[in-house]
Amino acid sequence: MKKQDLCNHFLISTPSLNDTIFKKSIILLCEHNKTGSMGLILNKPMLTDQNKSLFLDKMFNNKKIVSKIYFGGPVNLNTCFILHDSNYLTRETIQISEELSITSSNKIINDLKKGQGPSTYRLNIGYAGWSSGQLEEEIQNGDWLLTPAPSDFIFKVPDEKMWAKSTENLGLNIQDICGQSGSA
Repeated sequence: MKKQDLCNHFLISTPSLNDTIFKKSIILLCEHNKTGSMGLILNKPMLTDQNKSLFLDKMFNNKKIVSKIYFGGPVNLNTCFILHDSNYLTRETIQISEELSITSSNKIINDLKKGQGPSTYRLNIGYAGWSSGQLEEEIQNGDWLLTPAPSDFIFKVPDEKMWAKSTENLGLNIQDICGQSGSA
């Protein structure tokens, strides 16, 4: 598979991936080129209402926002990346597919405050990143499954079901890939 073909694909962690951050993660690849890869973890909402309200109060001046805040990954945790429908585009927007885009700018924040932003969106703090060749090596090592990203999956499948449901289109049960651990 060519490098540019990986954008708009899901990385699905296999049960053998025993990393505390990426265990049972599903990641949308937003960029993939010769310098590396960037993606957003989709199924890890930041659970505490206190963290959410502190963040939202500061960024959105107490405006009602219809999104959970998601942990997008361990890189650049001081930045909000907004994954949204492609009906909203700015010069800073990176279009992932015909249906999905990502924007990280003050303009999208201001537009959301004014009710002029995208109609469908998710707030993500941080991102997952790989240097050139690193992701391909992890895929070859069996850490990740790669599958095309269905356009309706991200905004319609509940967070807690994403990881298990992500392989259904492949005809697989993610739990069966590495089998169950046994005891001696």
